[in-house]
Amino acid sequence: MEHPYVQYMYSYPHKTAYRQLEGISFKEYLPNLEGGENSLYVHIPFCQYKCGYCNLFSLAGREEEFIIRYIDAMERHAIQLQDVFSKQIQFQDLTLGGGTPLILSVENLNRLFDIVKTHFRFTQEDFPIIVETSPNQTSKEKLEVLKKNGVSRVSIGVQSFLEEELKTLHRFHSTDSARIALTAIKEMNFECLNIDLIYGIPGQTLESLETSMKQALEYEPEELFVYPLYIKPDTPLQQEGMVPAKETFEMYEFVRGFLENAGYVSCSMRRFVRKDLFCLEGTSELCGFGNTISLGCGGRSYIGNLHFCTPYAVKQEACLKIVEEYIKKNDYTQISHGYILSQEEQKRRYVIRHILFDTGIDLSDYRKHFYTEVKEDFPILEAWKNQGYLNEDGCRIRLTKEGFALSDYLGPQLISKEVRERMEAFR
Repeated sequence: MEHPYVQYMYSYPHKTAYRQLEGISFKEYLPNLEGGENSLYVHIPFCQYKCGYCNLFSLAGREEEFIIRYIDAMERHAIQLQDVFSKQIQFQDLTLGGGTPLILSVENLNRLFDIVKTHFRFTQEDFPIIVETSPNQTSKEKLEVLKKNGVSRVSIGVQSFLEEELKTLHRFHSTDSARIALTAIKEMNFECLNIDLIYGIPGQTLESLETSMKQALEYEPEELFVYPLYIKPDTPLQQEGMVPAKETFEMYEFVRGFLENAGYVSCSMRRFVRKDLFCLEGTSELCGFGNTISLGCGGRSYIGNLHFCTPYAVKQEACLKIVEEYIKKNDYTQISHGYILSQEEQKRRYVIRHILFDTGIDLSDYRKHFYTEVKEDFPILEAWKNQGYLNEDGCRIRLTKEGFALSDYLGPQLISKEVRERMEAFR
């Protein structure tokens, strides 16, 4: 199997399957948020530059004045949500993603935290806060803002500790700036440091990958996310005709073995957690029934079977148009673009959000939610079992070690015909 990896299944259905929605009442869905497991996601769609492999919704090189206008819009958005939320609607955690949230100035970063804490209620005073960053944007002053505001987890995209590999990826930080940023993060003593790395980079070898892994471990991260390189449509690497290294699968097996020997446990194909912090009950992604409200342009919201967001784009001119429309918007509670999941699609989301992670599928839990048997709904699971990709102990179905290694090959096989057709039509 030369190229077993198809796509990263980080959410289902993918944004490219979303379409125009009509007649959706935001207020009618709000009772789903009362007393439930709710996450708040704040999207900052700005970066210093566009990475060569990036197909996320983001804008590069925007001026400060434009960013301030965007934050003004986010504040109006937050006020409108506060006006319609009942006191029973609270959030248990907060994530600042992007883009690169720390591209904001110290002043704007402080303002963003003030907006969130003024207009949203949280279940407890000391709640988990996750922030994503990049080496060039990670300064001591900005880290002090994070620490002051109770940030518990900082995730930094390093990708490689070799200059030539960074150049291939169109990453314009240096290995020195990565080390400086990591040292500063460690000095602030956050509860969790996550380092992102990439394998399958053209020209990368097992030796160079090992060099990056060893240098990452010097900072004793609580977690590492290690990704295979994907060449996505409309990205600079795709336009250059680049293809991932042929040894990608071999590199994954090396990464897994290296990190297991270093004391890490694999919670998914790409997430590795330090063994002394590993907890089976808390290592999987949300099962698909938790709710998320997104503040800003580009982030997804999930309320029950309703998934929605602003339209998705990769090309800069299209992203700019969408952000400008968000800034000018009058009613931020209006839902006009998304996907309403049928019962079948909810089952698929549940299976995807469990089978690809350490917890696997609890057979009785699936039965409790859907009143059917998962193996009857998804005969493909039996086929995977026969191929040695998963096993069952009578209570739970989990991927085997070989199945875990092929997560990005197996996961896309669970996409429904309708969602796949929508995704292909978008392309």
